[in-house]
Amino acid sequence: MRILIADDELLERQAMKKFIRENFSEMDVVGEAANGRMAIELAEKMQPNIIFMDIKMPGINGLEAIEQIYASQPSIKFILVSAYNTFEYAKQAMQYGIKDYLLKPGKKEEISHALLRVQKEILHEVTIEEEKQQLLKEKLIRRLIRQHIDHEVIDLQKKLFPTLKEGYFFVLRSEGTYDVQKVRSSLEKQLCQPFILYEVNDVIVVLVLSSEFIRKEEQLTVVRTIQIGLGATIFIGIGRSADSLVNLSLSYREAYTASFQLKKDQKSKYGFFQEDQQYSGHEDLVTQIAQGVEKGNYNETLMVFKENQQILTLDEKENLYIRIQNIFSKRNISIAGSSISSLQTNKDWHAYLNVCCMHMNEYCHSKQSMTKAKDYIEAHYAKGITLEEVAAFVNLSPNYFSNLFKEEFDETFIEFLTKTRMESAKSFIEENSYSLKEISFMVGYKDPNYFSRVFKKYFHSSPRQFQDSFFDK
Repeated sequence: MRILIADDELLERQAMKKFIRENFSEMDVVGEAANGRMAIELAEKMQPNIIFMDIKMPGINGLEAIEQIYASQPSIKFILVSAYNTFEYAKQAMQYGIKDYLLKPGKKEEISHALLRVQKEILHEVTIEEEKQQLLKEKLIRRLIRQHIDHEVIDLQKKLFPTLKEGYFFVLRSEGTYDVQKVRSSLEKQLCQPFILYEVNDVIVVLVLSSEFIRKEEQLTVVRTIQIGLGATIFIGIGRSADSLVNLSLSYREAYTASFQLKKDQKSKYGFFQEDQQYSGHEDLVTQIAQGVEKGNYNETLMVFKENQQILTLDEKENLYIRIQNIFSKRNISIAGSSISSLQTNKDWHAYLNVCCMHMNEYCHSKQSMTKAKDYIEAHYAKGITLEEVAAFVNLSPNYFSNLFKEEFDETFIEFLTKTRMESAKSFIEENSYSLKEISFMVGYKDPNYFSRVFKKYFHSSPRQFQDSFFDK
């Protein structure tokens, strides 16, 4: 606990500092201020948790100093100290969250009571904040595991790990039971970077986040040390490092699959996902069902699964689940609520395969719709087409079409339409067969002046300047 003492009387400061150091070993007096100005400067520099603030000081008084400090550092707790038993001072100080009001000379019992009470409040706030941070971290890792990447997840990452450059997953799978606390202790000992630990689907998932680029050799060294420390029953699959949230989701799939491969093969205790790894048993059957999902053919897929559901082992069903998840991961498709632990019965699998095929059909339909929309825009850009018109052409609502278009082409409908028109205008100018006014009408702009402004914003030169520079070459 860091404490700042602000008092214009030297003896008062020294006495308070001596008392705190002799009686509170966990507290440290990090600074002394002889006036309000010094208190403001030291609060900014030393970042104390508690400030003993005298009211009557030369220049900026205690209350004025508190007001300025509180504006930039509202988490600091203030204990007001005064030789004047004036209610008006205390009343004015209440709006800044003053925690106690001590009269000089302060009695040791009163000082101790005030410090202990404020310390308890600070520790309680720290605990609440840590719990809040942990919940946010778990929310982030759950979204990445489920491939649910949206603006909320991006904002969450920026808030929790603003300096993130790269990250990766590894997944711990055991032949027995886990000691989660032992795993956490090992991670804290071996990892230099921050991490998030999360239990799901009878495995332990670890997300490592780094503000520096990660080398493959570093991953292997760290994971090897962790695996050796945890024992021979632990298998750790590693995903490749990734520099984006979308690729981090893929890293999880790789790590999850690698842990499955390692435990099944029993050849190594840790390692990366091997894409060409083949499984024995009913591999062809697993492949056939996975391919049925990839085609979105539910009836065929369900028929094959039902005919063979009794001979598929738990490991083969887990392999099938992984294969299907990888199919969706590569297409950045999220299936909310799906996990291997939820597939306890064959009826659960039937429902799961149905949902997967529905999602795949929706994905394929949206892809076809976006291709049709793109072709329509490129064929009709010279007319005054609107988003609503194109959405109606592909039988989608305007709002859904807008979101789908942005997701598919990484730009809005207006941005794509403008780009199409500007590139076409550029080609017409280079062709030198039409006037600029004619070109304006030919690419869908009835107002040549507006066309000129859009062209200049897009190419950083007016149509006339572009034309002159092109033919001056």
